[in-house]
Order: sequence, then C-alpha cells, then structure tokens
Amino acid sequence: MEDVKSILLSLKEQALEATKNRDAVFYEKYLDDNAVAIVPMGSFDKKTIVQQMGSANSQFKSSRIDDTKAIVLTPESGIVTYKATYEKEDKTTFEVFVTTVYAKIKGDWKGVFYQQTPIVKPK
Repeated sequence: MEDVKSILLSLKEQALEATKNRDAVFYEKYLDDNAVAIVPMGSFDKKTIVQQMGSANSQFKSSRIDDTKAIVLTPESGIVTYKATYEKEDKTTFEVFVTTVYAKIKGDWKGVFYQQTPIVKPK
C-alpha cells in the first residue's frame, strides 16, 4: 500500500522546486486538466497557471515555508497545507496560508486545487 502522506509531501516539495526553477513543463504534468488556483490576484485555470509558473515574473515564489501538514482523505486523495512568506521587491513581506488538494487520477497523482488565504495580522 502506498504511503499517501509521504507522496503528498513529496509532491509539495517537487512543486516548490519547480516554482523556483520556473519549470512550466513540470506544472503541465503535475496539474490535472481541470486544476484551479485561487490566489489574492485572482482565479486561474491550468493554462494560466502553467504560463505563470514559467514566467520570470511569477508571483508564486515564496521565500519561506512553515507549518507544513499533510492530511490523507482517502487512499487516492489528500490535502497539504502550509504557511508561505513572500518578499516583495521593496523587501516588505506578506504571508498566506496555502492549501493544495491532490487526487490520484488514472493512476497518477495530480494537483487539482490550490488556494492562498492572506494572513492579516491584528493591529
């Protein structure tokens, strides 16, 4: 039997590495055709996500990842959550909670849903 939790964590690490390397080819294979990303800048389909991930101006490159958790839902699905910190050009930072949903589709693990929720710190 597969160790689903390890697979989920490995997928997350592969995606983060591909993001650093602007590897659109990875994202083309990694994402399901119906994948959706919802981030503070808007909602994106697979085609737009792949284009953005290959861009030198990608908005998805985080500078730090904390509090990673993998949750197995079924033998063929799961969720990975973490907190990501992003550094803007002016050196200010912002943080988001990230959720990625994975599903095993036709024998292959795919990213099907990705969401960033901004962390608003109380004043």
